[in-house]
Amino acid sequence: MSHVRYRLTGTSFPGTVELTVWADGRARLEHARAGGVRAWTAELDRAVWPWLVDGLRSARFPHVAAPTPLPGSTLRELTVVATGVNAEVAGSAGGVEDGAGGPDGGPGGSLLFGWRDGGELGLEPVLRILDALVYQVGDGAVRETANELPRLAHRSTLDRALPPPDPGEPAAAAFGTVGGRPAYALSRPGRTFSLYGLPYGEDLGTATVTNAPTRAVALGTAGGREIVATGGDDLVIRAWDTGTGQQLHATAGHDGPVLALAASGGLIYTGGADGVLRVWDAAGSLGELAERHEGAINAVCVDGTLLVTGSDDGAVRLTDLSDGRTLHSLPGHPGWVNAVAAADGLVASAGSDRLIRIWDAGTGQELRALEGHEASVTGLTFLSVAGRSALASCALDGQVAVHDPRTGTLLATWHSGQWATAITTTPEGRATTATGAVSEWLVTAGDGVRVWTADGTLSRELTGAVATSVASDGALVAAGSPGGTPWFWRLADGGFLPETAAASGDGGLLPEAAAAASGDGGVTGLAFDGGNLVCGTDSGTVRVHHPVDGVVAVPTPHTGQVLALALDGDLLVSGGMDGTVRTWDALSGRPLRRLTGHTAGVTCLAMGRVGGRIVIASSGYDRVVRTWDAATGRPLSEVHGHPLPVYALAFGTVGGRAVLAAGSYDGLVPVRDAETGEDVVVLGGNPGTVRCLRFLSPDGPDGPDVLAVGCDDGTVRLWRLPDGEQVGGTRLGDVPLALSSDLYAVTHNGLSRLTPPESQ
Repeated sequence: MSHVRYRLTGTSFPGTVELTVWADGRARLEHARAGGVRAWTAELDRAVWPWLVDGLRSARFPHVAAPTPLPGSTLRELTVVATGVNAEVAGSAGGVEDGAGGPDGGPGGSLLFGWRDGGELGLEPVLRILDALVYQVGDGAVRETANELPRLAHRSTLDRALPPPDPGEPAAAAFGTVGGRPAYALSRPGRTFSLYGLPYGEDLGTATVTNAPTRAVALGTAGGREIVATGGDDLVIRAWDTGTGQQLHATAGHDGPVLALAASGGLIYTGGADGVLRVWDAAGSLGELAERHEGAINAVCVDGTLLVTGSDDGAVRLTDLSDGRTLHSLPGHPGWVNAVAAADGLVASAGSDRLIRIWDAGTGQELRALEGHEASVTGLTFLSVAGRSALASCALDGQVAVHDPRTGTLLATWHSGQWATAITTTPEGRATTATGAVSEWLVTAGDGVRVWTADGTLSRELTGAVATSVASDGALVAAGSPGGTPWFWRLADGGFLPETAAASGDGGLLPEAAAAASGDGGVTGLAFDGGNLVCGTDSGTVRVHHPVDGVVAVPTPHTGQVLALALDGDLLVSGGMDGTVRTWDALSGRPLRRLTGHTAGVTCLAMGRVGGRIVIASSGYDRVVRTWDAATGRPLSEVHGHPLPVYALAFGTVGGRAVLAAGSYDGLVPVRDAETGEDVVVLGGNPGTVRCLRFLSPDGPDGPDVLAVGCDDGTVRLWRLPDGEQVGGTRLGDVPLALSSDLYAVTHNGLSRLTPPESQ
């Protein structure tokens, strides 16, 4: 059978990716890397294959001469096996591989070229489709390619997962107090944490709530209660009261992208690729709502107390928000549902079957099916035209249609562009059609953002850039970008917000808001509520933006493994593989701030008092040590210079001067002034990776300052500061996970006593 195979590999690319798209609408994605091979299968929208064929024909593939790729660069390889009616897509040519060897044989062609050479070869439209499919078939697991198109891959299934991490080694340990006495917490295989007393190691309690490895543990006191917090591979941060054993909070997010959202009355409703509908407010998760769909949730809308969802399973589900009851599950669509809308006792749904179905919200009865679209329907919205209810829809081929939903009469149709992703109305906004009818404006998103009257007259194009979603509150129009940033315009004159913003890729987003959006993936859904814009993303993050002030809340948790925790009073701090640092109310789990700036996973955290304020320090795989004001979240400093990832941080004092020590993969430990970042001393005698650090004062406040450094060679070394002389060491025989100020170390075997420093 005819198919296209797309392969990505190179020294700068994480492994090898191979995508195969067949003419019958099937797709398979394989991602091979050091840990093994992951594989997904999916069903594709019927538009994909014709788009690929047209793009390949236009580029005269494979009869093009590709420039020689640079050594070591990321490579793209495009292979076409064409049989039967599609054989004209590809053919053999001099210097091009002949007979690419598909299951049906036949002529084929293959082309190898550099990452950035697709435009020069005329293959940009084809690569845009294939890059989007790499992202979508894997449900965002492979994020190195751009996802600039509407959702084309549905019913994605993980056929082969990477082997789970070896749970034989505990992930973390921490010292603190339990019941007013010194204690430590330790993760073990099959246990989330265990608590032990000092110095005898008696068992003080154990909890097992997940089989996922625990990567971080913290002990501390908040609001007069002693608590233990954990985080790990299931992305959930949990906290317990160690006195009562009560679990205080455990916030979970979507397992994968947020594909749709709605917002009303301060509540946010999100549907994910995991088939789960979650409810949030600015203070965090309120839990799951209603029963799970059997497929990804692609569409969500709210009308009063009625919540409507549409899914890959073809079902349209109506839920009563007043009590959470499922009112109706409507199974009329044979394919997936991409869009839903509700108003005036009616529910509309549409998707891959190209029909718009109108339902009675009270009885669940299907009233009619509206025809007219020639491609999958991607958006629906109710509006008023000349005082009467109307329903506007958009489709993957760019067609927009306006129907009377009660009679089925087609009122208007036009094309908004090459494709359309979403459509919305402008509440309170008033447009006049050519016939004098008054209606709300319609705004479409796709290969541009455009404002229309209800008869298809173009009022203005706000941007010609690709937009993934759109929303309006009547005064403003917001659109989501594939890069993750929302753009804002005034509806009245099309001006960007803020006033100083240029019409660029970041639209009207302030620099701090753009930084907050980095790493979240493309915007998948938008909704205005109470003057703020709620934004869902490919990573599963939900952000609440103010049009001028930027991000004001992020209710969702980390979207990658939780790798580090720190606890100081009522403040709990976490660092994740998603590159963010998060702060939380330690007792309630309420999200406070999301600190962005790291470009890779955050592996270590520390908190200390510097210049009269509490400071957070963070570092990790990007090798940059950053500090933040814990109260405001304001960045204070960033220190570069580590050649390898940083795995340990600790605040302390040297001669009364606040310092910050950082230990990394190379065994070096720079001790720096905590305010200026200047080196005080660099300790270079630590072979192996530094895993933990602790400042000691073994001789009291008037004695010399000592830094304990634990490395993965199983040794803890003691260094006198500021002269950097080694004054002791203890060989533990295993990797130290945590160090205490009173000369104890924890390994996976339990507690060890450290040898005191040599007398001075």
